[in-house]
Amino acid sequence: DKQAQLEEVQQQVNELEEVRRNSPEIERQLLELSKRIPTQPQIPTLVVQVEEIADASGVTQLTVEPADAAAPAAGGDYRVVPVTMQFNGTYDEMQDFLFRTRNLARLVTVTDVSYCRVVVIDDEHSCPVEPPEPVEDETTTLAPGVESPLLVELQADIYFQPEDVASGAETTAPTPQETTTPSPPAEGTGGG
Repeated sequence: DKQAQLEEVQQQVNELEEVRRNSPEIERQLLELSKRIPTQPQIPTLVVQVEEIADASGVTQLTVEPADAAAPAAGGDYRVVPVTMQFNGTYDEMQDFLFRTRNLARLVTVTDVSYCRVVVIDDEHSCPVEPPEPVEDETTTLAPGVESPLLVELQADIYFQPEDVASGAETTAPTPQETTTPSPPAEGTGGG
């Protein structure tokens, strides 16, 4: 029995030594993540960041709708804000947008993507995405062989970690309940 206990303790010591050796890397990773998780939801800042990467990707941002903040299902001392975003763009433009989302200063996790071709939205076809009310009547004629525009809806989670919350404590956070619709781009501009 004593030998088995000694082996078990030695295994625990080895595991702790491994953690100690890796602690500088773990601390660096925690510092990087903490920089990407603010202490408040900061939805207006997120909207500006999303507009910037949408412009750089060539997609048109239609809406950004945050929901109420909630504690994560698995527990933790941070909060999650689900956000629904809608865009118009081609497949390649949306792929570029999603790639750029990974590199935001803010930690954003895309949890679901729904899309349909804009040209097939009619009485005979249904789209899993509800298009927003149009701001202006704009029509564009595509040349044959050009990629069709898509109406894309992204479900994403953003994170924040309130400073005054004890680990595992329940909080309620102020989140705006408004839909943010960016202003239409000036004529003559476009990505491509």
